Amino acid sequence: MGYGRRDKPEQKTGRAGFVEARLEELRRRWETATTDREKSEVSEQIREWQAFKPERSASTGGRR
Repeated sequence: MGYGRRDKPEQKTGRAGFVEARLEELRRRWETATTDREKSEVSEQIREWQAFKPERSASTGGRR
């Protein structure tokens, strides 16, 4: 017996979802930062986390 549309378990996003969530958290911290030093530290972390973000075009590059 199959799943109905609403009963189907959500698909896990894995690493990509985790990285997106972390980037959103860092962006919120950057917006609330009060000092330039704090903003520069958070900006550096954002750059590092963006390096982990998988490219969407790479995963669908072979399909047409």
